[in-house]
Amino acid sequence: MRIFTFIVCCIVTSASVAAEPQYVAADSSMETALCISAATSDRLDFKQDLQHNRMRPVVAANKLQCNDLPVASFALQAGNTAVYQHLKKYVKGHVDIQDIAAVPGQSTVVVRGR
Repeated sequence: MRIFTFIVCCIVTSASVAAEPQYVAADSSMETALCISAATSDRLDFKQDLQHNRMRPVVAANKLQCNDLPVASFALQAGNTAVYQHLKKYVKGHVDIQDIAAVPGQSTVVVRGR
C-alpha cells in the first residue's frame, strides 16, 4: 500500500510540475532577469533582486515592460500574485489587465524586458 501511495504522489507531483511554464530569457539584460524574477520568485526574492539591481519598486512598476506588458501585469499573468500585490501599490495612473488564456501545450515562455 505504501508503494502504491508513493507512486500516486509521484505522478500527481510530476503532472503539476509539467503544467507550469518555464520562463527562458531572450537576452542577458537586467530588465529580462527582473521580468523572470517577477514571474517566478516570491515577493522577498523579487524585492532583493530589485535592490541588487538598484531599481526602486516605483520605477519598476511604472517603467519596466515584460513581453510588452507592465511588470505587475506580467507577474499576475504568470500567476505570481504576491509580486503583483507588491507592485500594484506603486503603479501610477490607470492599468488595464487582460486575462489571456494560455496556449495549450506551451511549456516554455520566452521573456524579454525593456
